[in-house]
Parts: sequence; C-alpha cells; structure tokens
Amino acid sequence: MVLFGVLTGVAAAQGIATIQNVSSTPFVTGITPIIGSRGAVGGVVVDADGVVGRVEPDELDQLRDRWIQLSDTIEGATNVETEFRVISLAGLDRALSERLENGKPITPSMAFLAGLRRIEYVFAVPPDGATPHGDVFIAGPGGPWKANEAGEVVGVADGRAVLRLDDLMDALRRGPLRKDADVNDRQISCSIEPTAAGLRQFARVQARLRSFNRQAVRAMESAIGPQQVLIRGIDPDSHFAQVLLSADYGMKRLAMGFEAAPIDSLPSYMQLLQRHNDRNQLSSPRWWMASDYEPLRCTTDRLGWQIRGRRIRTLTQDSLLTAEGTRQTLDQENQLAQQWADAMTQHFDDLSIALPIFAELSNCFDLAVFGALMAREGLAVRADCQFNVLGDAGRLQGPRYRVPTSIPSVASTMRGRQGWIVSVSGGVSIDAWAVAGQTETDDGIATRRAEAMQGVGQRWWW
Repeated sequence: MVLFGVLTGVAAAQGIATIQNVSSTPFVTGITPIIGSRGAVGGVVVDADGVVGRVEPDELDQLRDRWIQLSDTIEGATNVETEFRVISLAGLDRALSERLENGKPITPSMAFLAGLRRIEYVFAVPPDGATPHGDVFIAGPGGPWKANEAGEVVGVADGRAVLRLDDLMDALRRGPLRKDADVNDRQISCSIEPTAAGLRQFARVQARLRSFNRQAVRAMESAIGPQQVLIRGIDPDSHFAQVLLSADYGMKRLAMGFEAAPIDSLPSYMQLLQRHNDRNQLSSPRWWMASDYEPLRCTTDRLGWQIRGRRIRTLTQDSLLTAEGTRQTLDQENQLAQQWADAMTQHFDDLSIALPIFAELSNCFDLAVFGALMAREGLAVRADCQFNVLGDAGRLQGPRYRVPTSIPSVASTMRGRQGWIVSVSGGVSIDAWAVAGQTETDDGIATRRAEAMQGVGQRWWW
C-alpha cells in the first residue's frame, strides 16, 4: 500500500518579520521575513525554479539567533490582553500614510495588527458628531505577542498566530466580484495535484509490478513525478498564498504519517489503516480544508456584524485510480478517511496552538470573509471612508515570495494484499463570498458596537 504525498522536512517557521524598505519598489515599505534570503512560511520554502521544499536546520538556527537579537522589537510589550481588541481601519490607514509620507517604516504593531488573533466583529461607522471621519472597525481577542522559538509570531496568552497587515491588505484588495461570477471565480483556493500524465504513467508502472519493495516504491515515485501547485483567487506570490500552501502541505504530511501530529488525538491515516487491518483498500482518498461558518449576524441597519462558527472543516472524498490513470469518484464512504477528517476538524484548535500555521490559515479565512463582506455590503462606502494605503498596492505592499509551482512526490508505504493506495491531492478552499451572503438579524450586536465606540479618538487600536 502506498500513499503518495509531498516531500516533507523538519517542522519549521514562517520567520520573524522585520520592517524595512523594499528596494525593488521605490517609496514602498514592506515586511520581509528573516530566514536567509528565501523566506519561509510554516516550514515551507520555494526555490528559484518554483519547487517547494523544506526549511533546513541551519536556517532554523539562524532564525533563532535573529529572534534573540530582535525580541525586544517584536514583542508587543505595551499591549494588554483583552477579549475585545478593536482596530480602526481608517485610523490605521492614516497612520500608515503618515509614516510613508515621512519616509518611516511601519511599526511592528501595524505589521501584526496590535496582536489581534481573530475577527469576531465588524462595525461600519458613518461620520457624525462623535466621529467626524467615517470608519470601519474590526474586533476580536488580542493582546501581547511574541516570536516563538520557531520564529512564528503568536499571542503570549494562548500561542495562537496573530493576524498580519499584509494578509489584510490582500483580502481587501480583491474587491467586488462580477455579477456572473461562478463558484470557481469567487473562491480563494490552493491545491496540490498530480498531473494527468503522471497518473497515467503511474498506472502503467503499477500494472507491471509483481513485487513490493523499495525499488518498486522508487519506480512509482518517479512515475507520478512532481505534483503541481495550483493557487487561485489570490496573488500567488503573497504571504496569504504561502499560508494556504503551507497548511495544505502540513495537512498532507500529517495524514500520511510523514510527520507525527503534535497532539495525541490525531493519528495519521496510515495508523488508522494499520489498526483496522484494512490493507486491501484500493481507493484513493483525498482531503481538503474548507470554510465552515455559521450565518453571519447583523444589525437591522446592516452596519454591525458578527462572524461566527468553527471557521475550518476538513473534508474527504474517495476515488479509485483506474488502469488508464484517471480517478473515478466512489459513491461509498471511506470510513477511515472520514474518521481522519473528522478528527482533524474536531481537534483543529489544539492543532493550531501546536502548529501555528493552521491558526494562520484560520486568520486568512477570517480576512477573506471580512474582505467579501466589505465588498458585498459596500461597508466602506456606507461609512463614507476611504483606504488610501490599505487599498493601494502601489503605496504599500507586503513581502513577495517565489511563486510555488511543483512539489516532489514521496511515498508512505505499507504492505498490502491486493495492491496500493494512491493519495495525491487535496487542498484549501475559501468560499468567502458565499459565507458573507448567509446572514441573520440580531440587534444585540449594537451593544458591542457601542462598546467599541468608547475607544474612538485614542489611537488606531484600543
């Protein structure tokens, strides 16, 4: 039995972020990861040819050394823990504009959105006597942050990854959709898929195999060849896209046992097969992570919003690789594949603490939903505010990463009685536009909006 996945390496880091000028674009300030010159997100790096690989141990050592040097800068030392951190986007936009006009880099508080760890509320605030400028607030739990030993920027209180300014900007800049946009156009997605030619070649090699040994496994790895990375709906060189890829990459290596889950409640799919002695399975399960939100709550005037729900659910579908190298979807459920998907969904929060890349993925889901809500409801227009920096890539842009194109295949093996399993695909899918379209009225949110208004005039966050 062979599960094909993607080449894995040590658990690693996105890199501590420092603020500096981006030399390739005049007058633009950005966030550049510290981990050599290549950058890394969630332990994944992309080489000059677009091939995805691992972060090497010496780069991790370098990262830890830089973290020690920069810890005083990265720490949100003056921040306080709260369940209701509020960020004024108009205030942040003005603060960013002022720093750019004065030739100053953005601050760590700006880069990490004052330690906000989840978007739970969105408030559009039209101008009135109390607020002469229109505004949009986002709010949720937040507080002091730090760079952990792997270089990931997380909250001090719970170890969850904080939201990032560059991801926020990418989500806002997607803008409205065409009225005739179909589901593929409105989704943000990342998938790691075998090529059609690779599957056909694998089927031919498999048909000729008469014995199961390491040489046979190498032949199958070679036959499948590099898997293609497909990113849609977001700039493929953005940090947002790198998070999608790294989380998908991490899910696959957990499922196939390339890396043991850091929590006891999530055995690999291979372990489940062994425990149930189900080694004559010939199906090809795939897993992917999709948005899982409850209907958004809103006030009657649709100016106050609450984002609710689990955020992410892991799904699975079973298929069979035919002799011609095509995948045929099976009607019956693969109970073990479903068991693994359900376990990852159930323990996703615990996993997000142990592996912050999954918390970053949840943050990106929230930001995508927020961006879709802004566009769908026209909240900036209704609040009579403009985002001259947040909405303009020509003025401010986050770090740009090498665009991933392929990942080498590697096999996770287990002897079987009737053949081999091939599992080579999956991904991440965010249908934020659909989430933003499911709403229910709750004027109780106005109480939280009034609470948020109490901090107006202090600074861009409170």
